[in-house]
Amino acid sequence: MGTEDNIQRTLRRGGVQAVSTFTVMVASPDGALQAEVNSYLAPFGYGVTGVTDSMSALERIRTERPDLVVADVDLPPLTGFELGQSLKQDPALHVIPLILVAGTATDDLRVRALAVGADDLLSRPVHGLVLRARVRASLKAKAYLQQVLRDRGRLEELVKERIKDIERVTLGLVAALERTNRFNDTDTGLHIRRVSAYSELLARGLELEPSLTSRIARYASLHDVGKVGLPDSILKKHGKLTAEEFEAMKVHTTIGNEILMDSGADPTACTIAYCHHERFNGGGYPRSLSGNAIPIEARVVALADVFDALTTRRCYKSAIQPEEALRVVREESGKHFDPGIVRVLLRNEAVFLQVLDAHKD
Repeated sequence: MGTEDNIQRTLRRGGVQAVSTFTVMVASPDGALQAEVNSYLAPFGYGVTGVTDSMSALERIRTERPDLVVADVDLPPLTGFELGQSLKQDPALHVIPLILVAGTATDDLRVRALAVGADDLLSRPVHGLVLRARVRASLKAKAYLQQVLRDRGRLEELVKERIKDIERVTLGLVAALERTNRFNDTDTGLHIRRVSAYSELLARGLELEPSLTSRIARYASLHDVGKVGLPDSILKKHGKLTAEEFEAMKVHTTIGNEILMDSGADPTACTIAYCHHERFNGGGYPRSLSGNAIPIEARVVALADVFDALTTRRCYKSAIQPEEALRVVREESGKHFDPGIVRVLLRNEAVFLQVLDAHKD
């Protein structure tokens, strides 16, 4: 009795009550195992029920949700091992502890039991103290697991709320900064609208994950937001920039990234602003990234941005014909642009020209 008292004291300290209201289902082809389990657990308040085959066990487990299952390995028509596998593969039932029972609990059988997710394999006749200790330990582990799952669910909800907050902030920035861009860079006209449309077409053609496609379409318009930090003498200069002026122009990528990061914007928006002037062959700026080291959203916007710059007038150049722009894009495949993204543009050439025509300056 001293051992039993020690077990009860230990379980009370661990948060599992000694006198229980837990339900235990016993699945066995004969009533002897249920009688054994009942004799050991019922005096401590456990409610013990029984079934004689695995299919009935699965049906009742789904409807009654017992706190723990004790199953004979020789259960028909599915063995106890197969029953355990079914339980542990069901998202709604996998937290229910399972104790298997065999005539002799050999090491091989115990390994099989653990492999299907059982908490233990006991020998018959079942030892009462061992059974109670294993039942309580399994229920305690289940309680911890359920708490972890609840905490994870709450954390996931918090993450979703944070993502929504970031999206709200970024969308507000998109509207405000697009307006700022229009005032600050008058020669670009509908540039940001076209770039957004081109970027979405490219992202869809690449079959990117839908949420990333949506973010690219939403935030491509912020690619040049850092230009708000450039002087008009550079931004609105007629003619080619000097080497010194071009170095100053490059800083707009860093400025844009800092503005968006400081505002708590979506990371996709920050990446687009920072990396859309990188080149596939490593010859771009600000970090000289190359190939797949350039984030996909930046590679997409890089091509959209240049295609639009080629086909529209700027204060420092005239527009070229779309056919000539497409020739330049082909020549720059693998150099300036990601070849895979170039192929998407060329496959959708007619749609790009429709966007260009619909949003003329």
